[in-house]
Amino acid sequence: MTQQAFIRARAVRWSADEPIPGLVEVEFDDAEGQLWRFIDKAPIFDREGKLTSTAAYPRAVDLACTVIDRTGDRVAVSTAEPWGIESVDGQSSFVVRADQLISSAPG
Repeated sequence: MTQQAFIRARAVRWSADEPIPGLVEVEFDDAEGQLWRFIDKAPIFDREGKLTSTAAYPRAVDLACTVIDRTGDRVAVSTAEPWGIESVDGQSSFVVRADQLISSAPG
């Protein structure tokens, strides 16, 4: 059974004004320390509307994902669900540390 969650990530810069509402670059380091970068529309990463062209960067954001498997403190996740997010390298499967995740479960 899969579980929805969020990866703790950071928005590092405003990337472009077009297409509207604008693009932002987000990154996180996986469990092995590899840096992954994503560029997508600001609302994909920002539930509060704080990512704008004039915002101060870097800033903490949450990257939606689905938990696929857990082994100790390592968690396999996919960013393909729920929003179809891929890294700039076309990857959507990652292994992160458990402390990098925020559960989307109520309470």
